[in-house]
Formats: sequence, structure tokens, C-alpha cells
Amino acid sequence: MMKLSIVLAVIGLALLLVSALPGQAAPAVATSVSTAPDEAAYGKALFSAKGCVSCHHHAAIAGSGAFSEDTPDLTKNRWSADYLRTWLQNPAAVKPNTYMPNLGLKPDEIEALIAFLSAGK
Repeated sequence: MMKLSIVLAVIGLALLLVSALPGQAAPAVATSVSTAPDEAAYGKALFSAKGCVSCHHHAAIAGSGAFSEDTPDLTKNRWSADYLRTWLQNPAAVKPNTYMPNLGLKPDEIEALIAFLSAGK
């Protein structure tokens, strides 16, 4: 199981690096005040683009979390926005032995992921 976790972490990091390459089309972000559905849609796109789908399941994304039998299901779990913000900024600061890497998320990406994870299913 440890080897599988390492492989999944490497896959997640590879997806993160690919998403950061120049010339990659980033999901559109409104420059004006965005509505909650737009922010949640951006969060959903990030959930795939940042590799979250490799290790986590979410019912809104087909095939997510298919790489592991111990896949955390984030569909119905609810955490406070403050907790998610702290976790997504630096998972190891919350849980030192976590397998989740620090994805180097920008504040707007964190807020979009919070909107997606907090949206009604």
C-alpha cells in the first residue's frame, strides 16, 4: 500500500508540473466579482487539472479516484472553509505525515476548490 501511495503522489506531482508548463490553457477566471457557480466550476476544473482526481473521488467528476481502493470520497464530506484553506495551503502543516503534497495553490485556486468542495451535490 505504501508503494501505491508513493506512485500516486508521483503521478499527482507530475500532473501538477504538466499543468504549470507554459502554453497550457488555464481555466478561465473572471476578472470581475465571480458568482458562486462560476467559482465552483473553476474549482471543479482545478480538481482535475491539479491531479486531485488521482487520489480523491468526487461524484461530480467521472472516473475520479479510480487508482486506489482507499480513495477518500470528498463528495459528501463537509469541512469549514477555514479548515480547507489551511489544509490546501500546506497539508503537512495540518497533518505532518500526510501523503498529500503541497500543490503550491494560489489564493484564488484555493477559494475555487473550497467553493467546489462546499457546493451542494
